[in-house]
Amino acid sequence: MRYPLSPWHGLLTGLAVLHLLLSAAGALHVPLLKATDAVTPWVQGYAQWTGASSGFSFFAPGVSPATRVSFELEGASGERLRDDFQYDSSAVNVRMHSMLLRFMLPDSRDALAQAWAAAMFGRHPEARKVTVRVEALRLPSMEAHRGGGQPEWTDAYRAVFERRIPTPSSVHAVTP
Repeated sequence: MRYPLSPWHGLLTGLAVLHLLLSAAGALHVPLLKATDAVTPWVQGYAQWTGASSGFSFFAPGVSPATRVSFELEGASGERLRDDFQYDSSAVNVRMHSMLLRFMLPDSRDALAQAWAAAMFGRHPEARKVTVRVEALRLPSMEAHRGGGQPEWTDAYRAVFERRIPTPSSVHAVTP
């Protein structure tokens, strides 16, 4: 038995086929069409919004290494504390992870590390020193893995920040 397509069904089917073509082109890194200047932002926006332009890099070597950040704090009397900057809110933890992904951009590293250290000083007012440590998970090649090689965390960035105690000469009163 034959079912005729309604115009609505035909439109939805056409849009689904177009989406699959954009996804396939993104996965293969092939430009699908040469669009005009008026259409290009719409196609790029749609591809970004739906993930069709992601390239689907789920497997090496296209996968970026896993990274983690930790903080070692030193108190006034020399005691040490480790803080992994985790929160009870999963939304805040996702934002932290997003910042960590941007951390690998060289221009933002120092400023982001300074901001994190300031946040640690805020969370731990007794701390006198904070060491910001970002590690990347290095995966062995398949050949090394077959030979017993294991993934290992290696330092990607490390910086030490010390709390500055304001001196009387650095404190300025504001008068109205």
